[in-house]
Amino acid sequence: MKLSHKLMMVSAAVLMGVSPVLGMASNSVQAAPVAHAKGVNNTYGKNSRVEMTKTMKFVDRNGKKTSKTATKGGKYTIWNVKTINGQVYYSIQTDLKYWIPASATQGTVTYKSGNTTYTLKSDGKKVTTTTSTAKKSTSKKTTKKSTKTTKTTTKSTSTKKTTSKKAAVKPVKITMKNKAYVYDKNGKRVNNYLNTKYIGKGVTVKGLGTKTINGVKYYALQPNRYYVKASDVTVKQ
Repeated sequence: MKLSHKLMMVSAAVLMGVSPVLGMASNSVQAAPVAHAKGVNNTYGKNSRVEMTKTMKFVDRNGKKTSKTATKGGKYTIWNVKTINGQVYYSIQTDLKYWIPASATQGTVTYKSGNTTYTLKSDGKKVTTTTSTAKKSTSKKTTKKSTKTTKTTTKSTSTKKTTSKKAAVKPVKITMKNKAYVYDKNGKRVNNYLNTKYIGKGVTVKGLGTKTINGVKYYALQPNRYYVKASDVTVKQ
């Protein structure tokens, strides 16, 4: 009986000594946080869904193929948009691990950059991009000017007519013949259009009117901000 009682006391002491070690081990592993990647735009999540039009391997954020396969007919929620080697890619996970080319999908993806909202529509062959920019309200300033004199009212009316004519520009579809560089309103190349400096061959976007800069004709991607040379595109009415 005495020997049995001593064995029980020793066993209890061993368990008390081991249990804190087990407790520390169970808390030693933690998930690493995901870093925000440069050049990646966040979408509106569940409102951006696409369907694969072909079977292909996913790529990583650098454009290299992975072992994971995206199957034709597979449907995905798109969480991020990024340009890789001149082409637009979609991320199907918030950890930015797996990407698919937008041109291999059909569906609509929307995201915002600054004051501009971008809507990308794909049909399995080409991607069409439309933009809309939020404008500040100027109703108070217009009211003050119109109450001063009749001449001011006349000017404001003519301004409205001119504005309406500019807004009536009919968009056209323009497709890149080859790699097309993007320029600003002064004809200088930019590096910040959709986080790239050019649009890849075969990509179709909307041309929002034309403008001649330094004797060269351009199509507007975003009037008074982004343009591509008319010689780099083909036009469909």
